[in-house]
Amino acid sequence: MNIPIYIGTSEKLNNIRCIKAARDIKEGELIESCPIILLAFSELDYHDKTVLSHYSYNWNDTHDAFVLGYCVLTNHSYEPNTKFVRNFKTKKMEYFAIKDIKKDEEILINYNGIPTDYTPVDTIYTNYKL
Repeated sequence: MNIPIYIGTSEKLNNIRCIKAARDIKEGELIESCPIILLAFSELDYHDKTVLSHYSYNWNDTHDAFVLGYCVLTNHSYEPNTKFVRNFKTKKMEYFAIKDIKKDEEILINYNGIPTDYTPVDTIYTNYKL
């Protein structure tokens, strides 16, 4: 499996961990397809008391999903270069480039799930421009 990303540090976010492009990535390219573990809403009281709550996504009306893969470490931006898509058939979270990404550029998603959604997110990070 040839995943075009690596774990690095973000120059824009005080050198916190981030995901970067290991090579040039073209718009529309699948960056990573990640398996998930479904978490029933009834179990979230336990989950929300752990650091793992920062790495899960809403999946459907009854479950959140804990994503297994590198892209779960992707940071937020209101000007993302990547989007995530829930693949309900395969039970995988898929990450696609929404613009060309240069080698060593940070991979960024909008935590709201829609690249153009500027609703404030519950995050400790400050919005920044690419």
